[in-house]
Order: sequence, then structure tokens, then C-alpha cells
Amino acid sequence: MPSNRSALNTVSRLSALLIAITLASTLPAQSLLDRVTDWFEFDLRKPRLGDTDTTFIPKVVLSPTVSYEPATSLGVGAGIKILFKPKGAGPETRTSNVPIGLTYTFKNQLIFNSGYTVFFPEERWLLRGNLGYSDFPVLFFESGPRSQRSDAHDIRYRRILVEPLLLRKIGQNDVFFGGGFRFNRFFDLGLEEPEDVNNPDFKVAELASASVGLELAFSVDDRDNVLNASEGKFLEFTHGFYGKILGGTHQFMLSKADYRGYIRPSSRNENVIAYQLYARYAWDGTPNLELSSLGGAELLRGFREFRWRDRLAYFAQVEYRYQAFRKLGFVFFGGAGDVSGEDNPANFNTLKYSLGAGIRIKIIESENLNVRFDYALGMGRSNERNFYLGIAEAF
Repeated sequence: MPSNRSALNTVSRLSALLIAITLASTLPAQSLLDRVTDWFEFDLRKPRLGDTDTTFIPKVVLSPTVSYEPATSLGVGAGIKILFKPKGAGPETRTSNVPIGLTYTFKNQLIFNSGYTVFFPEERWLLRGNLGYSDFPVLFFESGPRSQRSDAHDIRYRRILVEPLLLRKIGQNDVFFGGGFRFNRFFDLGLEEPEDVNNPDFKVAELASASVGLELAFSVDDRDNVLNASEGKFLEFTHGFYGKILGGTHQFMLSKADYRGYIRPSSRNENVIAYQLYARYAWDGTPNLELSSLGGAELLRGFREFRWRDRLAYFAQVEYRYQAFRKLGFVFFGGAGDVSGEDNPANFNTLKYSLGAGIRIKIIESENLNVRFDYALGMGRSNERNFYLGIAEAF
């Protein structure tokens, strides 16, 4: 595991590299960047007679994705974003987006995910949700803020997630209220190795579960741009009720709160300070794989996904987004958080940290949409490092 000193040295080297790239950028290089980014954007239709300056042309944005985990080996794929406005939506309606992520690993695993947001005309209604399928191995850690690599298990499973939420606008202040349902099933579980030397009594099949329930949702969203906001705020609270009456295997509840803010320190440039406060709580009876977690490309970057799990997860992060040139920018981010439960209380000594930097290449200026490359260090009870390549921001 890397020490904290080596982690800081890595950040220093990465920062120096980003500065060098900035200083080396020239107008001809920017022109080349313009030509390269044009390859990622495709209009879904040609301009028509009657189109005006405010007519939105539906687009498809493509970006390669690359990831690496010891359990899955090298993963390659594509990130696809479909940008559109429903019929009858004008300039007062924000752009809707349907992202599609496809990843295939060299060990024949498949991951599909989509977290969509659709604004209906005049934003009277909002459809938001998640859709996903995965068939891949993960390193399953025991719950708690002090879990160790020696106690982890290499497992595999299939997962299906369907979670649509329909919200109605209340008044004129970008406040939405509504609900939906959530189906999340883990099945076909097994060990990557026939015998788990860490714990021969570990019963992986007992982790199988199907969560089926109804969700209530409350949201305040006045961001100027859903994909990459530069001003405004986003607040969402969801509470789900899960039971066996609809075909689930467990009876429990899930609560989640997510707040994000975006500030432009100066009107003379496009730099942005973004911050996020996040918390999720899994109530009594929650199945193991539904516990709250930190790690991955959005929450506590640097640590692998699901690295830290327990009933309660809480996290805060801040990111400085520096627009060096018209289509080239850099970010620097840091965050801290932890997980906790009745049997695994957290304290200041167990706090986990995230520190990193990244490059942004703007693909569509009108939508402020970027391809992002992040390198992050996760530090705390254990140290990890990871890189992330995809479309749009972490939050």
C-alpha cells in the first residue's frame, strides 16, 4: 500500500504535469483540439425549415471509457449521452440527457448503466432514474469503517437495477415532489475461487437478495446546467419502503440526502467552485449488498467502488474547476467521509480522505459538456489510487 508521503508525491507530480500541459498549450494546439472534439459529437437530425436560433437539435455524444480493477482486469467501453428536448419544450426547458455506459472487461464481464434526467415542457414534470445490469466480480469487504483487505472475498454476481422517479413541479421555484419504484436484484452469486482461504465458512449465496419497493422523492434543482453546472444548487431527498408484498426478499427502508452547490468566484472567467454533501442510511433489515457505501467514480474517488460499507455513509467533497482555455480545463478536488453502524461506530481516527486532479476537454460548448480524466488517491485506514475516464462531472 502507498504511504501518505508517496501519495502526496504522486499528487505533486500530477499537478506539475497539468501545469506543464497548460504552459505548452498554444493556439494551433487549441485548433487541433477543436477538430478532435468534433469527432465525439453527432447530430441526430439535420436542421429543418422553420428551425430558429432557439431550436434544439438532438445530439449523441460518444467517449471511450477505460478502467482497471484487479478483480476485473482491464475494462474498455464507451460512454454515450443522448441530449434532447421533448416535443413542445422551448428554451425555458433545460436539456434532457440519457447517458448509457457500456464496459467490457478482458475477463468477459459486462457492465451497463444509465442515470437519466428528462425535463418535460416548461419543466412541469421531471423524470429521473437509474437503469443498470452488471455481470462481473467484485472484492467484497466486510462492513464497517475498519474493514481490512485480509478479510475481503472475491465474489461474482449479476445485478439488475430499475429505478424510475416521476416528480411534479410545485410552484415557480424549481421545487419538485413525486415518487416511483425501485427494483434491485442480486443473483447468481459465487466465489471466484472454489475455496475462500480467508474464511472457509463464508456463505456467498446468502448475499442474494431482491429489493422491491416504493420511493418518495423531494428535489430542489435550479442548476443552470444538469450535466456540468456553473451556478445554482441541487437538493434531493429520497425515502424508500421495501417489503415482500411486491416480491422482495427483505423488509426495510432506505433514506438518502444529496446537496450540491456551484459558485463562480469571478464574472471575469468560467472557473467554478463545486461542493457536495451526501448521506445515506440503511434501516433495520437491509440486505447486505444494499448497505450504504463509499468509493468509486463519484463518492470518495480513489477507493474502489463499494470499498467502505455500513448502514450509514456520509461524505463531503469540494472541487475547483479551472477553465484554462476555451476547450481545455483542469480540476483539483478533495473530500472526506466515512461509514458507520451500531456495531461499527466511526470516529475521527477512521475518517477516509480523497485527493486528486484531472483534465477536462470540452466536447459541446453550448451544453458545457466535458470528457473528464481524473486521477485520485484514497487515504485513511487503507490507501488506494484509481483513474477515471468518462463523460460529464462526478457531481
